[in-house]
Amino acid sequence: MKNKMSKKILLAILTFCLLATSLSAVPNGTGDDSTIITYTLSFGRPAVEKTTIGKSIFDTVRIDDLPENGAYGEPLLPIKELRILLPYHTKVRCIDVTPSEPISLGLGYIVEPAPKDIPLSIEDENQIPLQHEGMYNISGVFPGCLFETIGIYGFRGYQILYVTLHPVQYYPFTGELFYYPEMMITVTTDKDSTIPINNLYRDRENDLNQLRGKVDIFKESTTYPSLQRETYEDYELLIITTDSLKTSFEPLAEYHTSQGVPTLIMTLSDVGSTDPEDIRSFIRDAYMNQNIEYVLLGGDSDVVPARLLWVTSGYGDSAELPADLYYGCLDGTFNYDGDDRWGEPSDGENGEDVDLVAEVYVGRACVGDSVEVDNFIQKTVGYVYTDDPYLEKALMVGEFLWDDPDTWGGDYMDELINGSSAHGYTTLGIPSNNYTIDTLYDRDWPGNDWPKEELITRINDNVHLINHLGHSWYDYNMKMYIADADALTNTKYFFAYSQGCDNGGFDNPLGYDCIAEHFTVKTEHGAFAVIANARYGFGASGSTDGANQRYHREFIDAIFGEDIIQLGRANQDSKEDNLYRINIKVMRWCYYEINLLGDPTIDFFTHYPTSQPNTPEAPSGQTHGEVGVEYTYNVHANADPEGDVTYYKFYWGDGESSPWLGPYHPSETVNTTHVWNIAGNYDVVVKCRDSYWGMSNVSDPLPVYITGPFFEIISISGGLLKVSAEIKNSGTGVATNVKRSITVEGVRNKRIFVVTNTTIDLLEAGQTTIAQTDKPILGFGKVKITAAVSSPGGQKFSKTVDAYVLFCFVLVMQ
Repeated sequence: MKNKMSKKILLAILTFCLLATSLSAVPNGTGDDSTIITYTLSFGRPAVEKTTIGKSIFDTVRIDDLPENGAYGEPLLPIKELRILLPYHTKVRCIDVTPSEPISLGLGYIVEPAPKDIPLSIEDENQIPLQHEGMYNISGVFPGCLFETIGIYGFRGYQILYVTLHPVQYYPFTGELFYYPEMMITVTTDKDSTIPINNLYRDRENDLNQLRGKVDIFKESTTYPSLQRETYEDYELLIITTDSLKTSFEPLAEYHTSQGVPTLIMTLSDVGSTDPEDIRSFIRDAYMNQNIEYVLLGGDSDVVPARLLWVTSGYGDSAELPADLYYGCLDGTFNYDGDDRWGEPSDGENGEDVDLVAEVYVGRACVGDSVEVDNFIQKTVGYVYTDDPYLEKALMVGEFLWDDPDTWGGDYMDELINGSSAHGYTTLGIPSNNYTIDTLYDRDWPGNDWPKEELITRINDNVHLINHLGHSWYDYNMKMYIADADALTNTKYFFAYSQGCDNGGFDNPLGYDCIAEHFTVKTEHGAFAVIANARYGFGASGSTDGANQRYHREFIDAIFGEDIIQLGRANQDSKEDNLYRINIKVMRWCYYEINLLGDPTIDFFTHYPTSQPNTPEAPSGQTHGEVGVEYTYNVHANADPEGDVTYYKFYWGDGESSPWLGPYHPSETVNTTHVWNIAGNYDVVVKCRDSYWGMSNVSDPLPVYITGPFFEIISISGGLLKVSAEIKNSGTGVATNVKRSITVEGVRNKRIFVVTNTTIDLLEAGQTTIAQTDKPILGFGKVKITAAVSSPGGQKFSKTVDAYVLFCFVLVMQ
């Protein structure tokens, strides 16, 4: 009798909860033109299993293929996510959930508490999941409601209601568990003429096709109207960069357009601003008027600025994170209250959540100059134009995370191989029947600490996919530092997904480029794309259910399970598949900070065979020269094996290279020029590519010996309180970073000692410059005055004269 009475009380509590939820959603409309959406779900009997966490034994509850969900310390229970397409031009009046009769699973259960997510850069924190005392001592039911409204989010003008159902309920005080075998959700909407027509609705078949993959209940799509829209020429990819880099990005635009991805390059001058809000508005206009699907931000954060979104982890940390998500999710302003914190959960339209479902899919090329653009394009297109067997190689990289209990990155990474149903939800993984999957785990390595040289060797032997979990920093990832990334020699490019902290912080507040930028744009080796965290990554001690792991699993599942193969779409899908957990604060942190540094249109499966172009001949030109002088070099164009036109890049041996020059036909002469600014011995080589970015080997070198610059110290003069020297550039080239010094030193009176060092940026051939002391010279006695001048890498020139200091006057003896 007591048990039946408790169930009646429970149903009364749940009914009150439903009424409260429904009343809060009632609009001001009349409700005469309403739509009722119903959906019934059935649930199998939950399985309850014992699990040991630390020294405690808990009960894990699993039901069907439902993910476990809960905030830190709360009972971890299965939930069901639903995405319901709402009718056009309507507001939700109320949401009701009607359950079947509950079925008890028994008493005395101690349900496993949700783990605490810990920043992965913290190596000595032990956080075994603990029960929230207040939550586990309540006499009432948990969670106490049958559903939770996550929010209404727009996708290309379609409005999607996100809700979660709670088919399992728990009495913490008595330990009773029960569930509902069936639940019916009813959503009532009212037509509301006061709602403005969504300005992101395009009425395109492709939008509707993508919508089908985003919602569980689709039938209301027929309520959305047909439109007659005037648009300009259609494009699929928009590249936003600067005027100075636009020409450098043109080969990428030409490549994409030739492959059926029409590409438009626009600059910040076209935008008319460098303000992120204006850039986003420009993207919105291109989305509507040119029907774009993808955006590539062509610049580092100081070139194309990132929007910093404010977020808290829920564990005392708050931060402003660079989030390119802002440029993809085009509803609302992300700052409804107009304060200095963008991206707060109440910064969406009418104080609701910000837009988290993307209209366009965004990637970033973190480039700052044309050389970095060339590196990015070479690796992006070169990755597509290869059918090398390395494409079948994947590497899982895991480090030791925490002890007591021991927590291993390898355990996390194992969930990405073939697939996993850990923590109540199923994701497909990298199929071992299609890929040769190698592992590099501290867990399995002798001494539990694999050396970085092992990873470097495997990368240089060429590997396609790298998945990583371990400790990282802005300049450190996968146990490699920036110098290690720059020294990689792989000729086939990899993709990396890392859950480590900060390694993707392309806006690095410490002022230097992060290691993910070095992997992707700093050299011709390394990665063609990286997905990484801009700040802390999060994992769970003693568990594999870390926040970042949820996103990583869903990314791999998007590609290998959902056939969402483009990197930009897959990255966004991994976020939207976790949107039902967005009210767990650390999940929002990760939602914002995970960025794609790479071309969003590229996928893992589209590859074309191409033959290697012939190696060019050694370049010809001046073999002896002087600093600051421009010299011309040339090479004869090759005949390509496939008859393609060819392009050429000269490498000058000083860390610089020419842009790609071309196209050229066989036997045409390729000419270009270069100026060396430092004396030394250099090897000039040239490389060839075809139209499909197939690369030749490097040519034989042309040795070049550069001397100078040459200076003459014309005179050293004294005067009142000072000494000056006239210095001339007597060479034929421009001298840069010219260092000048004057030293005045007493022969017997050692108190007379003045040293002045100054630097000027450049000195043209034949020009003179005056250097003088910057402190007063006082005293009596004989002195030696030495003037010196040099430029980096060149000879130091000096001249010494005798002089006398007569109190405040310096008399030079000529």
